[in-house]
Order: sequence, then structure tokens, then C-alpha cells
Amino acid sequence: MIKCALMDDLSSLITRAQGGDHDAYGQIYTLFYKRIFRFCKFNTGSDVIAQDICQETFLKAWKALPNFSQKGGSLQAYLFKIARNLIIDLSRKKREERLKPYHDIETNDDLEKNVERQEDVAKIRNALVELDEKDRQIVILRYFEEMTTYEAAKIVGIREGNLRVRTHRILKKLKEIIQIQND
Repeated sequence: MIKCALMDDLSSLITRAQGGDHDAYGQIYTLFYKRIFRFCKFNTGSDVIAQDICQETFLKAWKALPNFSQKGGSLQAYLFKIARNLIIDLSRKKREERLKPYHDIETNDDLEKNVERQEDVAKIRNALVELDEKDRQIVILRYFEEMTTYEAAKIVGIREGNLRVRTHRILKKLKEIIQIQND
């Protein structure tokens, strides 16, 4: 989630970009690109496809920016929703949903802790693959991208209360899957 101190700056950037300021939009791009790319890469399993979807996401957002209203939700949620819709379109075209595990989590821990963490990440990855697409995206948005329930609900297209209940059920299911993997 974008920190509060940046909200005024972001609002200013959005206003400038809506007026056609390419530099302002470039700053917005820089601010959100890595997060959108990670989300796309997780869902497509390919750097090249993720880059293409990111490019298309920011292009669509640029074209629609004059009509964007911050009252309707955050720009971050708007960008993730565009990316999500493009991913869904792609999976419909391919008629297969081959999703690879989430992007590696960076760490600066010593080697032993790094190995333990990689084992934990592998268990989580394997468990995430067991979930359906929407549940997997909810987990990614809430816990990897650290979005609020409001933002995640807006992106996946469900009510905030439903997302909370669904998240609780998903986490319970993940725990069960990991427990089975450990046995």
C-alpha cells in the first residue's frame, strides 16, 4: 500500500498526468511498475508475458486517466484491476491456467536462515498452486502486495466483507494443505 506521506504527492502526480504531463505519468509508472510486474509474473509464469501485460496495463491506464476519479478508489487498485483483467483475458485465450509460484522473496539473512526460508517459501508456493485463481490472487494481493481489504476487494470484484470471510477460509485451507505436505 502507498504510504500516507506519499498520498498528496501521488494525488498531485495524478492531476498533472490527467492534464497530459508525461513526466508525472512516468513517475507514477516508476512508483507502481515493480508491484504490477510481480503480480503479472506470478500469474503468467513468464517475464516476457508479464512485461507485455505491464506495458498494456500502463498504456490502458494512460488512455483512461482523464476519466479516472480518485473518489472511485486508489490508482493502485485501478492498475491492479487492469492487470488482473488482462491476465484473465490471456488465460481465456490460451484456454489453460498455468500459473507458476510467486516471485522469490528477497532476503539478506545468513545462508542457514535463507535455506530455511526457501523451504518455507516452497511450501507456501506449493500450497498456493492448490488454490483456485481468485483465491490465489486474494492471498497475493493481501499478503504479498500488502493491500487493504478494501483495495483487494475492489480488484477482485467482491464486497469487502466477503473478502474478509473468504480470506479467513483461504488461510484455513492453506494451513491444511501445508499440514498435509508436512506429513
